Amino acid sequence: MQLLTALVFFGVLFVASLAGTRALITVLTRRAVIDVPNERSSHVVPTPRGGGIAVVTVMLGGWIGWLVLQGTLDGKSLLIAGLTAGLAILSFIDDMKNLPARLRLLVQALAVAAGLMVTVPDTGFTSGLIPVWLELPIAGFAWLWFVNLFNFMDGIDGITGVETISIGSGLIGLTVIGGIGASIQLPALAMVAAIAGFLVWNWQPSKIFIGDVASIPLGFLSGWMLLEAGAASDGLSGWAAVLLLPGYYLFDATFTLVRRVLRRENVFEAHRQHFYQQATQRGFSHAGACLAILALNIGLIALALLVAPVYPLFSVAIGLGAVILLCLLFHRGRVKAEAAV
Repeated sequence: MQLLTALVFFGVLFVASLAGTRALITVLTRRAVIDVPNERSSHVVPTPRGGGIAVVTVMLGGWIGWLVLQGTLDGKSLLIAGLTAGLAILSFIDDMKNLPARLRLLVQALAVAAGLMVTVPDTGFTSGLIPVWLELPIAGFAWLWFVNLFNFMDGIDGITGVETISIGSGLIGLTVIGGIGASIQLPALAMVAAIAGFLVWNWQPSKIFIGDVASIPLGFLSGWMLLEAGAASDGLSGWAAVLLLPGYYLFDATFTLVRRVLRRENVFEAHRQHFYQQATQRGFSHAGACLAILALNIGLIALALLVAPVYPLFSVAIGLGAVILLCLLFHRGRVKAEAAV
């Protein structure tokens, strides 16, 4: 896609998401689709949830609509978009009625399995380094975990928007600079544009929450694009980049889950133990925590694009160190002046 065309495409989807989310604020408020704060919440004002309806609609509509207009719609894109939409519908029902966790997990696993059928390259994800029969369960589990961690990490104003824009921008950078995974450029651009329009209304103080209706589909679509980028890369360098782009979310969510499992806590129960949540309890504002994560993500993107192609293991080690440092900062908190951000 040419630069001017990409900018127009981005602008149209951004405005559509911006306007659609604003309309949803009114509709959801009138229909009392409200997230009421409780002792585990990071917000204190009742806020409408379900803004992700606009995000998913604009994102998938822009992606598939463009392919239809260009006459290049393929089966893989249609299937992935369909699975993403299906997860959005299921997740919206869950937003309204709290479906059983086992049912949600089963449907997500089936979506991941179907997605893998059109994602695994002929030579496998590691070009024979690991047998395909072992690659598939590893890739499937990682993708399923990514779907859920995206949902788990959606706990403060702006964080889902910041992380999604960071991952999407990094993926676009890989397709442009690294020349890999060109097929993911369009969905990544559509995802960034749609979430950017929503973020305007979700920035602190948030006027609307995204809800499971979008956090689950965003995790699914981002996971697919990361796998596609890794599979299209030339060996270790590509997978190093794939690990770096979502580095903060991967570490915070995984570390917190393992810690809760070791404590024998109910991992499906809401909590405030993630590092970014600790930050808001120790002096950071929601905006301050998100800006810190954004700064880290910019560094991770730079590592993925500039260092990983030459020194993959070194880039991952540096990235992991940076993530841990930010988590320690969040854990210990900052001076109260940070809350003014």
